[in-house]
Formats: sequence, C-alpha cells, structure tokens
Amino acid sequence: MNEIKLRPGEEFVYNGIRFICLDIIDGNYLAIAAECWCEKRFNEEYKDGCNNWEKSTLRRFLNEDVLEKHFNTEHLIKQTSDLVADNGDKAYGTCEDYITLLTCDQYRKYRDYVPLFEECMWTLTPWRCDTGYADLVRYVNPAGAIRSDGADNSVGLAPVCLFNSDNLTLRQQAQLISAE
Repeated sequence: MNEIKLRPGEEFVYNGIRFICLDIIDGNYLAIAAECWCEKRFNEEYKDGCNNWEKSTLRRFLNEDVLEKHFNTEHLIKQTSDLVADNGDKAYGTCEDYITLLTCDQYRKYRDYVPLFEECMWTLTPWRCDTGYADLVRYVNPAGAIRSDGADNSVGLAPVCLFNSDNLTLRQQAQLISAE
C-alpha cells in the first residue's frame, strides 16, 4: 500500500476509529472523530467551576481511559486548548491534552468539515467563568447551532486529536473512505 497525504475534509481510520481531517498544522493532521462515540457528562460534579475543561471528569476520561485503550501517544501531539469562555472571559487559561474537544471558535473555523451528528456534541468552551454562571458548557446541536447545557448533563463526544505525521503512516484505506 502507498503512503498518502490527507487534505482537510478527508476521512481516515486509526485503530478502527474513523476520523475526519480538519487541518494540517506544521505537517500534522488535526482530526475529529467522524461519529459521536457516546453521551457523557462534561463533569460529574455540579458546582461553580464545573465547566472548566482542565478540571472536568470528561477530560480525565479521554486522556486516561480512552488514550490508554485506543491510542499510541507516539502517534499524537499534545494540543494546547484555549479555555476562553463564550463571553470572552479568560479566567480558565489554557490546557494541554492528547485528546480534546473542539472549542466553539474551532467549530466555527472547521464547520465545513465537522459533521452534524444525530446527537448533540460537547465543545470545551464554557459559557461563562464568573460565580453563579460557571456551570454551563457550550455544545453543538444536530442543526449546527451552538447552545449551552449544564456540565452535569450527558451530551455526545467527538474527540479531537493532532496526529503526528512523522510517526503515523496513513495508507490507501484513507483514500477508499473518502471516495465513498
């Protein structure tokens, strides 16, 4: 099989998981799962600050359980996510992960390539960070609109990874998927 280079919008399979290439960053592939995996709470706790991705149980689930079961860290590059709230509040700073979710800004940027799922899809963007409002997280509904929900509700997951092109060999299979 021949090695291939992906373009944004093309699908490929990694360890049996279908991904869609969103962008090429420094020669590496930023990709989102082509299907929502499951519905899960953003955070098991419901209190002020539970909408902070860095402290969420969903982040731990993706970067511990899912990472160990489905990925080789040599094939991934850690990404820095901007945790700025929808209202521009930067109180949560940034966070670095192998597996993350789209921010609302990334969703808007890559909207042409992000599928509209049958279920809602979490972003990691908090609605607000200030006391009394730090429990809502932004999500994308099946029509593509960005809405808010409590961090203790279950919403769909579409993990996002930055695949290391130096350590990842994509094969002809990606071409077959994109041709379907």
